[in-house]
Amino acid sequence: MVRWISLFVVVLVIGFFAYIKINNRPPEDLGVTAELLKPCPTSPNCVSSQAEKSDAVHYIEPIIYHGSRMDTQLSIESYFLNQGYTQIVNSQLGYVHIQVKSHFLGFIDDVEFYLPEADSIVDVRSASRVGYSDLDVNRDRIEKLRSYLAH
Repeated sequence: MVRWISLFVVVLVIGFFAYIKINNRPPEDLGVTAELLKPCPTSPNCVSSQAEKSDAVHYIEPIIYHGSRMDTQLSIESYFLNQGYTQIVNSQLGYVHIQVKSHFLGFIDDVEFYLPEADSIVDVRSASRVGYSDLDVNRDRIEKLRSYLAH
């Protein structure tokens, strides 16, 4: 009996990690289109400053910055690279796409920043690739960055 339970647990663990591996592929439709980032899915594992303000699950305030657009973008990139488990996927003046990998289970989140040339704001989108809820990890990530940039 113990042998069957052990086998069942092993199969569950292997299945879980296979599920993560298969579904952790990067989305192909990220980026800025007509000055908009991709909308959040209906699941509560994404935040975006471009979501409707009435959408309490997904909406997060954009980040207001002072100083140059380039310096702000470099500060964002530096902040994430210093966090570890991150990779810059795409960086061009005004747009950054960063992948953040969770330490233990290897979940990957896509974090995007759009710095429109005409405004001193950073539009953000942070979304999990796998799962339904993220326990506010994406919202906390952006709020920590906001605090960092305010100093």
